Amino acid sequence: MGTAKRRARWAMFGVLGALALSGASRPRQVAAHAQEPERPAPRATPDLPGADLPDAPLSVNRAPQLSIPSGDFLPFYRGKDGSRPVRVEAFRIDASPVTREAFLRFVTDHPCWRRSRIGRLFSEPSYLGDWAGDLDLGSAAPSEAVTDVAWFAAKAYCASMGARLPSTVEWERALKVIGPSFAVTSGSATGGSVAASLWEWTRDFNFLPLADGDVNDSAANLFCGAGARATDASDYGAFLRYSFRSSLKADFALKNLGFRCAVDGT
Repeated sequence: MGTAKRRARWAMFGVLGALALSGASRPRQVAAHAQEPERPAPRATPDLPGADLPDAPLSVNRAPQLSIPSGDFLPFYRGKDGSRPVRVEAFRIDASPVTREAFLRFVTDHPCWRRSRIGRLFSEPSYLGDWAGDLDLGSAAPSEAVTDVAWFAAKAYCASMGARLPSTVEWERALKVIGPSFAVTSGSATGGSVAASLWEWTRDFNFLPLADGDVNDSAANLFCGAGARATDASDYGAFLRYSFRSSLKADFALKNLGFRCAVDGT
């Protein structure tokens, strides 16, 4: 079998593996999304619950953060003109994903994001599905990462903390700087296999950064030839993360999808 065919087969297995690990059973939605041009992540509007949340002092209920210095980052996918790094400014990012107990404080203070009150426009019915009630974690461990949280709710939480969701490039650069311990497995606070990690929302989850800044390729075009377009074809974990993100929609609430917050500067 030729090199091109082997790469194409490897790419297809990667996409299937990412979707299997995600726990999502939405083949129609994923297929339709994969054929659409990449587009920026949804932005908050005046009708979005909590869009007018005031910025909170960074010392209020903030998780420990890691300082990521400014530097160059080589995107996972090469652009049409080859490989070229992009500049990433310094930022700080939570050392671990937001926990259930932290999110419980958020929905306590902001009732519009409780399970029984969030609108279906902003989340699937599976939102906070492992909780026993609006303000009841039930048997879910308070200190583990909160999951089943839609992008809209994750964004609102970070805004309430005077922060924001990290961009895809920031998240990936943090992983490169910190190493495998930055990734989290099974919702716990311990590091593990990057390929099998808890998935995390990013601010621009459905945006594919390319090395030359060209974002016109569709997800289908990229992932069908991922072996040829990847800057490091051996980084299977990165391929899974990028392919998984491309399958998401902002209202998805998945059992192994969490988030963490970031702020500008060091």
